[in-house]
Amino acid sequence: MVDVGQGDSILLQDSWNSQNILIDTGGRLKIRADEQWKEGIYKSNAENTLLPYLRARGVSKIDVLIVTHPDEDHIGDLESVAQKVPIKNVYVSASALEKKSFAKKLSRLNSQIHIVQEGDKLPIFNSYLWFLTTGVEGKSDNDNSLVTFGEFYGKKFLFTGDLEEEGEVWLQEEYPHLEVDVLKVGHHGSKTSSKEAFLEAINPKLALISAGKNNRYKHPNQETLQQFAARGIKIYRTDQQGAIRLLYKKGSWHIQTVK
Repeated sequence: MVDVGQGDSILLQDSWNSQNILIDTGGRLKIRADEQWKEGIYKSNAENTLLPYLRARGVSKIDVLIVTHPDEDHIGDLESVAQKVPIKNVYVSASALEKKSFAKKLSRLNSQIHIVQEGDKLPIFNSYLWFLTTGVEGKSDNDNSLVTFGEFYGKKFLFTGDLEEEGEVWLQEEYPHLEVDVLKVGHHGSKTSSKEAFLEAINPKLALISAGKNNRYKHPNQETLQQFAARGIKIYRTDQQGAIRLLYKKGSWHIQTVK
């Protein structure tokens, strides 16, 4: 999980098979009217966050970019990244393409665009990353997030975008036996996500939260953090620990953090 401030970006790097999957690019928050002086600062967050990380990891191309949903803090730096690192394929939901500004941005890329269909999967880590949602399940943009799941080297991972309570309920109904080891926490640890019933159902052991330090939304929410603590779920946060890297080496998983 890359530390992109108040946003999301996750790199799945399969060095053995030379395969790179990026889930979202991060981006800049919308600037309030009284903060116009910050326009230049936030113009390309990726220049200071994601792109240096990709260079450090030796990533020269992105095989697949998954757009969970078209919020600026998830995909605002798409073009900045594409200018520096070739993106072969982009997977999006049909609902995301209804956003004209986002669709126009995609049309400028030299990438193959794929609309996610039920049952789609992507090869990675000698396994697959499965799409559990197609982005049309929820009523809100957040609940329309593409959700992906993969079992890699004995651990189960769930990546939820900005999924909130309605989307969590839908996921439980569609996948009643879904359990995971590692949860990418929905919506930056907001109080609208990671509800008690959802955590009880999927039973994660590790929670990863992407949030900006001292962000205006006060993410992650204290009640949400207490929900994790009450279940003994280990928490890692980008606002406190920086980039979070899960590395499979010599038969076991290891966690590294880099500020």
